[in-house]
Amino acid sequence: MKSFLSKLGTGIFIAFWLFVGLKGCVHTVYSPKNIEVYKDLNDTGELTKVYIVPGNKMIVKKQFLEEYEYAVFKVRGTDATHYFGPFYNKGESLLGIRTISDANEVWKLEMEILGKEGNLIETTFNEIGDTYRNTLVIRDNSIEFGNYEYKKIVPSQEDLELVNRIKDN
Repeated sequence: MKSFLSKLGTGIFIAFWLFVGLKGCVHTVYSPKNIEVYKDLNDTGELTKVYIVPGNKMIVKKQFLEEYEYAVFKVRGTDATHYFGPFYNKGESLLGIRTISDANEVWKLEMEILGKEGNLIETTFNEIGDTYRNTLVIRDNSIEFGNYEYKKIVPSQEDLELVNRIKDN
């Protein structure tokens, strides 16, 4: 009986590590199919919108009253490894395992600033060409991006004009 339990324990241990190792070998490349718009209105009245655009671009627009600024990003990334339940691996090792509740998709992104525009005296975005890493969590009616949660909205005509202008460039 002791020999059987020892073999069973060893088998479970090996199966677990095979599961974890093989799950980490399969990835999907980030490639959005539809235009989606999300917004966040903070306590000071600043409105921030995130536009997910086909062609691996993303626009982040900040607006307060008549002042606005937006940046266009080239986005590259892969999906985070989803093991089971709320457990996702955002890193390159087991130290990157996180619990993310109610997520439909979790993406590990590298973002490069392609351009920015606005009527602010001083920009709030980094320099053109700068890159950084971020995590995008997509839920049914919202996204979590940059430690903020944005609610999904129906794009207005102004939103679609901005996206089409950026998409064509």
